[in-house]
Amino acid sequence: MKKIVLGALILILVAAIAVAGFWWFSRPQIIILSNGTKLTLLGVTYGKHHVPPKITIAGKRIRSQARWDATNDVGVVWVEAEYKPSNWPNFQLVISDKAGTGAVTSWSQTQYQVRNGVSVMGYILNAFPRRDSSMVLRVLAYGNNGQRLAKGQFTVSNPAHGPFPMWATVPLPDTESDGDLDVSLTNFSSDAKLPYRQYNGLAQNDPLNKAVQLGFDVEQKGHPATNWQPVQVIMSDATGNQITGWINRNYQNGQSGYFCQSSLWPNEPDWKLRVEFSRSSGFNDDEVWTLTNLPVKQGTEQEANEFWNYRNEKKVTLAQNTLSGIQVQAYPPIEYSNSYPGMNNGRNNKVVEIAFKADPDPDSAGMRMNVLKITDDQGHELQSQGSGWGSGMYEYQFSVPRNTQSVNVTIALHKSRFVEFNVKPAK
Repeated sequence: MKKIVLGALILILVAAIAVAGFWWFSRPQIIILSNGTKLTLLGVTYGKHHVPPKITIAGKRIRSQARWDATNDVGVVWVEAEYKPSNWPNFQLVISDKAGTGAVTSWSQTQYQVRNGVSVMGYILNAFPRRDSSMVLRVLAYGNNGQRLAKGQFTVSNPAHGPFPMWATVPLPDTESDGDLDVSLTNFSSDAKLPYRQYNGLAQNDPLNKAVQLGFDVEQKGHPATNWQPVQVIMSDATGNQITGWINRNYQNGQSGYFCQSSLWPNEPDWKLRVEFSRSSGFNDDEVWTLTNLPVKQGTEQEANEFWNYRNEKKVTLAQNTLSGIQVQAYPPIEYSNSYPGMNNGRNNKVVEIAFKADPDPDSAGMRMNVLKITDDQGHELQSQGSGWGSGMYEYQFSVPRNTQSVNVTIALHKSRFVEFNVKPAK
């Protein structure tokens, strides 16, 4: 009898442990931001067509209208955000392997407000540790003190296992060409330290504080060319990961080099680098446009932002020209008080913004637009305070001395050159 009772107790204990384990591993994964926003992991979908899992509101199961369609198979992480109506969720996901050897970030690409204070958000996995069984998702949230890493993390299973092919790498230095431009990749490091600390709340050895370090020699028609600079790199690997990063110049110990903050996983055996080079001088006449005595209009930041709205019928074209076979329209410069008074070292929070529209979109033709020079009516050269572009729209902000009445601006629209390297990630 005692054996029967003991056996029954053991079975009950085992069942209780099993139920507790099931509850533990199936419980919702939640991260609370410092402003009280509650983030709940809904799940991960993989394929070409994506809809989020259903959520429960007031006891009812509801499917969000958020959708994402792609031309190739991708992963999408779905997150439910509960927030105060005055605190719209503004955060990135950080995708890492469990060992913390690498990390990439992802912004929300699709979202839908289910009701006031509740939204479903989808984050595209353009790159993730595909050879691992699972990955770690952390949150970088924007707030009054900049971008800060939130406490806690999500853990999700890998939605796309291999097998994967192997690529052949080429030892350095390696020289590749685009037309008469010859570019040699002289050195490459896949896990160099960033020259600066970018995010609050990150450990010094966090993979987000790592960068890709690059060295180039450039020749055009057999002669050294200093007017061609690397501006952007697309990094990919054999598992299907692909990310795009901006290339910045770095000066250390009297030596000049380049670095890119974005990086893939360094334990992958090979990477492909597609590097874009852009000119800073030596333009043809049909690539350059100089506009003089453009009257500066006093306005607001909202008016300047309206130039990004294609439906705005009030946009007045100041001048137009054809550069490199592309139609370019210039809009009137607007002076306004910017949203960040510290931008101009506290002296003056006024900026002047000038916008252009190019049709067709130069990006689709591998072209770039640059402001070569801008001066005011007193002959003072204005300093850049930022820029933005997309879908053929370009806008540039510059610090402006007081009482500026007009500006003179020279722009160039020119074709980039592209070279590809197959390299082995190395420290």
